[in-house]
Amino acid sequence: MEKSRKTVVVTGASKGLGLGIVTRLAQEGYDIIAHYNSGDITAARQVCDVAGVQFTAFQADLSREAEVFALAEKINACGDIYGLVNNAGVCLFEDFLEIPVEHYDFTFNVNMKAPFILTQQLAKQMVARDIHGRIVNFSSITAVSASATQVHYGAAKGAISSFTRMAAEALGKYGITVNAVMPGPVPTKHNSAYLAQDATRTELCGRIPMGSYGDPAYIADGVAYFLGEKACWTTGVLLPVDGGYLAK
Repeated sequence: MEKSRKTVVVTGASKGLGLGIVTRLAQEGYDIIAHYNSGDITAARQVCDVAGVQFTAFQADLSREAEVFALAEKINACGDIYGLVNNAGVCLFEDFLEIPVEHYDFTFNVNMKAPFILTQQLAKQMVARDIHGRIVNFSSITAVSASATQVHYGAAKGAISSFTRMAAEALGKYGITVNAVMPGPVPTKHNSAYLAQDATRTELCGRIPMGSYGDPAYIADGVAYFLGEKACWTTGVLLPVDGGYLAK
């Protein structure tokens, strides 16, 4: 296979979008290093076994700085790392006037600080080993389209969008690309109950030109493109995968 034996790290790999990404990348021949926190990593391990690729898993709470640095050290000890997919994230739906500062810190620690640390630490090894690596971050349509109940989440994703462009500028001279996908509404374990509500479905799907929610496989397609050879001259890009939501 074209991309066989390259190793890619996927955070938040036990379920939802992360599991979809692991499934797609394993099918393309990438060896996988999967991060998880409290979820069951068995499904990710199984898809890698079926695909015949190497699978390694590390647990860490990305809201805790020390654990993120320890995770980066464990990953770098595995050898050459080609790609990092900063998929893991948290999204709390809360009234802005009632958001405690602890929830703000938690949201930014997982969605922004952890990707910053992992990108920096893994990029150091990529540079030292002359690996023209790939970083794929996860922003969101919420970084652009405001949501009254996701103020801290949207702000964190806006920060990731800016970080993606800045890191692309900083790492381009080393041959490392940095891009981000911006998923639209995709039912996963953490949001399925909300998206399944009739009022929510009617409102959101009414704003999506394609007329329906997305699927984790669609997001994985965007990630696979950024990791692939055809994206070797693509960096600093924020790619909406949203059925046209941001086009309206």
